[in-house]
Formats: sequence, C-alpha cells, structure tokens
Amino acid sequence: MRTTPLVATAALALLAAAACSGSGDLPAADEMLPDAASAMRDVESVRFDLAVDGDVPGLDIKAADGTVTADGSAEGTGTLTAFGMDIEAEYVIIGEDAWVKGPTGGFQQIPVGDDMLPYDPTLLLDPDAGVAALLEAADSAEAEDTEKVDGVETYRYTVEFDPAAFATLIPAEGDWNAATVWFDQDTSRVVKAEFSQGDATVTLLLSDYDESVTIEAP
Repeated sequence: MRTTPLVATAALALLAAAACSGSGDLPAADEMLPDAASAMRDVESVRFDLAVDGDVPGLDIKAADGTVTADGSAEGTGTLTAFGMDIEAEYVIIGEDAWVKGPTGGFQQIPVGDDMLPYDPTLLLDPDAGVAALLEAADSAEAEDTEKVDGVETYRYTVEFDPAAFATLIPAEGDWNAATVWFDQDTSRVVKAEFSQGDATVTLLLSDYDESVTIEAP
C-alpha cells in the first residue's frame, strides 16, 4: 500500500487548533499519528463495534461487533442487508475459512467474502490493510481537543488520508478521505474513529485490547 507522510505543515495546524479548549496540550499531529500506527501494529487482539448510519454504497452491513486477533481470526455478530431486508447473523473467521449462522439453522461454512459475510473484520489488524496502515496513509492531520470516550481519556484529531486506504479497510464506494479519530492518551491506540461522507457516517469503536482470546471453528 502506498504510504504518504504527514505534510510538513502539521505543526502549524496544531497551533491553529490551539484555539480549541484543551488542544494546546495535545501532541503534534506529526508525532501522534506515527506513534498510533506503531501502537496499532503491536496489537494482538481487540474488540470492535462498527455502526453504519445512512446509505453507504458497497457496504452491505448496518452494524457488526466482535473480537479480532492479529493472526487473522474473528468472531461476533452483525446485521447485514440481503434480499431487501436486514438479517442478524453470527460469524466465525479463521484464516481463509468462515462460518455464518443466520436467524434459523446452524452454522454453515462459507468463503470469506461471501454475500453472507459482506465485511471481513480481520482486516482491522491486517498489517497491510488495517488501522495501522490507514494511519500511515494520512495526508494531513489537525489536533482538536481532549475528550473522554467510554471512560478513556483521549486526544481528538481530524485526519485526511488517501481514500484508497479507507476502501481497503472498509469496502465503501466513493472518496472517503476524512475522519475524526480519538487516541488513548496513555497508549496512543485508537479508541474511536468516525468517517463521514454526505449524510452517511461509519463509526468504529475499539476496546479490550490484548485480552486473552481463543477463537475456534463452530
């Protein structure tokens, strides 16, 4: 994936953002994002909650949650759009193998990328397509403020990046090239990211980092 360095004027953006309450205490953007990318590359497991508000072409899910591991496994639940209706499903992914359980019946094995599994959450920790790679593809960033998110003290930044990096992480059509990202003040890890385009918003929450996780085939 192409990696674009942060623009040299990020420090000036930080000074401009200092007018916001608390923003003068935030790390410079050209320090924060590389630190965050490095921290995300060291993650072994994480819980995620993904919510889609509005119509996002190319992304046939309304919500998904679960646990992802760095070795390419995941399990959780999701609400996908199929046959003109919303369907609740459970899923398990282990490498190239996946299983999905709909509202009725048991688990059925399917290939990753099947219509019954329109989003692959293992991408979140993928070294070439995940959150770390997205942060490394940032074109610019601006410090905004400090904020508590789900009990975690965070730094909030606005970030602009290569739309192709977002499309690799989350298969949405269009030029999604802006986000608001909240970073844990202690660990630099991502706590929340909110992507918007028009009237549509995709919100990603990350928590329970590096907890012991065992994911097995159903």
